[in-house]
Amino acid sequence: MTNSRHGTVTTFYSFTGGTGRTMALANVAWILAANGHRVLAADWHFESPGLHRYFRPFIRSEALDHAPGVSDLIRGYEWEVMRRGSPLPQAELERLADVTAHAIALDWEFPGGGCLHLLPTGSQDRTYVAILGSMDWDEFYEERDGGRFFDAMRSGMRDRYDYALIDSRNGWNEVADICTIQLPDVLVSCFQLSQQGIEGAVESASAVRYQDAEREIRILPVPTRVDLAEQEKAQIGRLIARQRLAGLPKGMAEHERERYWRDVEVPHCPYYSFEEILAPFGDRPDMASPLLHAYEAVARHISAGTVDHLPPMNDSLRARTLARFTRRAAVAEEEVALSYAPADQVWAEWVERLLASVGIRVHDVPEGTAEATPAPEISTEVMPTCATP
Repeated sequence: MTNSRHGTVTTFYSFTGGTGRTMALANVAWILAANGHRVLAADWHFESPGLHRYFRPFIRSEALDHAPGVSDLIRGYEWEVMRRGSPLPQAELERLADVTAHAIALDWEFPGGGCLHLLPTGSQDRTYVAILGSMDWDEFYEERDGGRFFDAMRSGMRDRYDYALIDSRNGWNEVADICTIQLPDVLVSCFQLSQQGIEGAVESASAVRYQDAEREIRILPVPTRVDLAEQEKAQIGRLIARQRLAGLPKGMAEHERERYWRDVEVPHCPYYSFEEILAPFGDRPDMASPLLHAYEAVARHISAGTVDHLPPMNDSLRARTLARFTRRAAVAEEEVALSYAPADQVWAEWVERLLASVGIRVHDVPEGTAEATPAPEISTEVMPTCATP
C-alpha cells in the first residue's frame, strides 16, 4: 500500500486507570480535526470502552448500538486465515485490516476539510469480550501472521488519516504492547504524579525504548489530573518525574524541554468529573483555561508544531452544543390529574391509592379535560474552574 497522506499514529497510554487518558485523547482529536485534519480516534480498551462517550452528541445512538470495531477486525482476520490455512495475499490482508470499514464519522462540520472518525472497540456482548480476552496472542503472531496484520493496519491508518489516535488498554498486557510498541509513531504516556504513576511511566518508556528496534517511537510524557490545591506535593511530584524521565522528550534543548513540561501538564478540574464533556465546549473562549491549554500543547507536539491552538468557535454554537453534553435532573411530579370514564371508577380508585402510597397527590377531573403539566426544566451553565499555580 502506498501511503498518500503519510499520517502519524499516536497511542495514548497509562499504566494505571483513572488518569484522564481517554479524555485527553478525545480533546486532542477534536483540536486536530478543528484545524482541518483527517483524524481517527480508535478505542482499544476492550473490557471498558469509554471513548465514544465524549462523542455521543455527534453520533446517532443507533450507529453505536452493537457497532463493529477493532475486535471485529482482529477476529475477522483470524477466522479468514484459519479458513484458508495459509498466509493471505497482501491485497486481502489490507482489506481485512482496513479501519475505515467500521469507522463512524462524527456529525460536525469541521473547517478546511477536517473530519473526526470514531473506531469503536467492537461487539460488546460478554461472550465476545471473553473470547478476545482469552486469545492466545503468541499463536496469533506466530501461526496467524499477526505482526503482518497489524503492520497493514498501521499502514492503512497512516494512508487514510493525518492523525490516528489510539486509546490503549492500561497496565502490562499483550494488547497494550501492540498499542505502545507495534502501532505508534508517537507514544503519549499519561500519568499522575503519584509514586505508582511515575514508576509506571518510567517502566513503559523503558519497555518501548528497549523493544523498538525498527523505528524510534517518540515518547511524550504527560502529567495528568494534577491537583494544584496541593502546591508543595505537586512540585515534589514534578521534580521526581523530571528526574526519572530525564531526557524526555528527546530532541529538545533544555529550555524547550522546560517549557514542554510546563505546557502539557493537565490540571485536575472538578467540573469535568461528572460528565464526559469536551473542553472546547465546556470552556468559554473569553476565559483562560489551563485544561484546554494543556490539550493544545499536546496537539502541538503530536503534530510537530503544525497545530498550535483550537480555532475560535461561535459562542452561541458552543453553548448549544454544551447543553447536549449536560445531564438534567429528573423532576418527579408531586400532583397529577386523573381522568376516567364512570365505568372505570374501580380501576381509578386503585390507581389513586397506588399513587398516594408513594406520596403523589391525585385529584379527579371531568373526563377528557385533564391536561398534562410539564415538569419544570432545569437549565444552568456552570463555568468550569481549575486552580492555577
